[in-house]
Amino acid sequence: MSLKGKISAERALEHLATFQYQHYKQIIVAALLITVVLGYGMTLLEFQGDLTKEMPQDLPVFELSERLESTFKGEEFLVIVVTLDEETGTKGIPRDLRDPRVIQSVVELHERLETEPSIEGVRSVAPVFQGGVPDDIEGVKQVIASTPGSGQFFNRDYSTMLVYADTAVGTDEEKVDEITEIIAQDIDAITRSPGVTYKITGIAPIIVEIVRLLKGDIVVTTFTAALVILGLLVVLERSISRGFIVFLPLILTIVWTFGTMGFLGIAMSVTTGVIGAILLGLGVEYGIFMVSRYYEERQRHEPAESIRIAVSNIGASTFGSGATTAAAFLALTLSIMPMIQHLGQTLALGITFCWLAATIINPCFILLEERIKSKRVAMWLHDWVKGEVVRNAR
Repeated sequence: MSLKGKISAERALEHLATFQYQHYKQIIVAALLITVVLGYGMTLLEFQGDLTKEMPQDLPVFELSERLESTFKGEEFLVIVVTLDEETGTKGIPRDLRDPRVIQSVVELHERLETEPSIEGVRSVAPVFQGGVPDDIEGVKQVIASTPGSGQFFNRDYSTMLVYADTAVGTDEEKVDEITEIIAQDIDAITRSPGVTYKITGIAPIIVEIVRLLKGDIVVTTFTAALVILGLLVVLERSISRGFIVFLPLILTIVWTFGTMGFLGIAMSVTTGVIGAILLGLGVEYGIFMVSRYYEERQRHEPAESIRIAVSNIGASTFGSGATTAAAFLALTLSIMPMIQHLGQTLALGITFCWLAATIINPCFILLEERIKSKRVAMWLHDWVKGEVVRNAR
């Protein structure tokens, strides 16, 4: 920013400081109302767990993939893994998945899954036994050996067997949970042999589980960063109220950023999920500068002059810092990857909110905190003087 531009910005900020001093209560109320509205926007925020939607869909390789998916529906599948419990010492349980009891349970499961409307197809060894399951394991071995391709459902030592349930649910968390529950109920309903376990897995459940863990991580990391920063601010400022005043713009920034994302339809993803902790770290300096400068000037000037100096000087300096940082993040919008674009847009938005909250809202809360303290001191003096008068009268 040129010297002339900076001077103009400082003059504009001086006018802003005058307005803040005169109308700090109204500004606080307006900020709280905006926070409530954007807080509602946070409820509209969605989490994009489908990584394919965060990829450049106009590239030939992704267009071809989409055409293949639309042509070959049902190529997405969940896997039911049937395994032997190797650790149990119980006698009489199957030691080979070609045991007729296991094969009979897989046939039951196959038939149940085929009747489920949400499952488009089932692939297992069950169709090999359309004529019935032999009574002994040797008979099962002969049927499998005489049917080409039937051995593909087993591993080499016949301790693991796979059943495939073809679906078209993609990685939608709700749909994956729903169909996983259906399959789990079907597994519970069949006649299962002791010593044999049935587990559901596949790409979709794994992605859904990763997204679920990521959601928890976002909450934990953001709250942990917030608590640590708040604690450090209280220690550095040697005051709970001052530490909280420095921290307050960060709370507003987080709510405003996530709320705006909700209204704009920008979903949280693997990349944008970390912006909460990043904004807390990047934005805290704005509040520290503003609060420290105000109380430094307050030792020599009245509140009106102190707020004018703090807002004009710190506001202008942090404006340059914030603008360059936001511009750098906006450059990520040029990326061909949508996930990188969204990361740049949300970080630029967050940095802008950091500066606005620290420059416009923070000084108003400083004035409010000082007025409240002044009133408390005045009331204490009033009560003390009143008590002295009563004691002297006695």
